[in-house]
Amino acid sequence: MAGKRTATGRKERGGEGGQRSYHHGDLRRAIMNAVLELVRERGLNGFTLSEAARRAGVSVAAPYRHFADRDAVITAAATEGFTTLADTLEKVVGAHADHPAALPEELSAAYVGFATASPARFILIFASGLDKSRDAQLQAAADRTYPPLLAAVTHLPADPEAAASRLWAIAHGVANLAVNDLLASHFATGEDAEAVVRSTVRDWATGLTVSPS
Repeated sequence: MAGKRTATGRKERGGEGGQRSYHHGDLRRAIMNAVLELVRERGLNGFTLSEAARRAGVSVAAPYRHFADRDAVITAAATEGFTTLADTLEKVVGAHADHPAALPEELSAAYVGFATASPARFILIFASGLDKSRDAQLQAAADRTYPPLLAAVTHLPADPEAAASRLWAIAHGVANLAVNDLLASHFATGEDAEAVVRSTVRDWATGLTVSPS
């Protein structure tokens, strides 16, 4: 029988007794997408797993085929988020390997771009309060975001680890303001988040070069 689309756009096919059956992986993806939608709309603590199931167009029992509980879904989505962020940052480092002076600005712009393109994913990976040490995959994905930050500042006349921390603080601060709609409402400069982070990082990096600490 012909399939129909769920609320998340996933195709489902009728099974015995009217039960839904899914292509391998579709149910897991549908639940994770529903969680991201709900995080964006209500915040991390404003929904239940059963609501995510309903948003995905499946029974309230369906998520438990792939996830032990609500925290397991959030952990999976956070792992995916950190992986996407790490992939993004690594590509920037690779693309500007011959122009290291451009890396701090380009990396920070990519970081902010990741956040503004998917605010729910950004909120989930940084505000969920997950204990990364309890999940090896989550920890590994999060750890991958640090080397690109370090690579972006090795040419600067400063302690690399300290400089990487400061670069992350600038990028994350601007991203967080943008995601929470605070940048435009509190600072009427007319600049978007990317322009703000680029100019801030440029000024910071120039300051290091002029007066290395």
